[in-house]
Amino acid sequence: MHLHIKLVLEENNIKRTYQEIEENPSQIKIRTSVINSTWLEIAIADNGVGISKEFQQRIFDPFFTTKPIGKGTGMGMSISYQIITEKHCGKLECFSTSGKGTEFIIQIPLQLNVNQVV
Repeated sequence: MHLHIKLVLEENNIKRTYQEIEENPSQIKIRTSVINSTWLEIAIADNGVGISKEFQQRIFDPFFTTKPIGKGTGMGMSISYQIITEKHCGKLECFSTSGKGTEFIIQIPLQLNVNQVV
């Protein structure tokens, strides 16, 4: 996910002037926290152009991509979602505001009951 966000920011910078980049540089912020005694949270946020509501609804669908043919398979977010939710019994959500950026929230249980593993 981190690489995907970085690439999107770099693509966005191509459309911006040097002055725009200097005034509002592209940023990725990563925050980790313990929510309570049972959950860990990792938040990855950028200050890019954001993701439309239409795309947010499909972002974890297999083979969904907004990239031109040959530039991506549309599997990265789907695989990330599957690993986090199925293998780690966690949660992965995407929050985005047009023109403000996108944040992915990953929540993973601190302890996994062996009987929960698929």
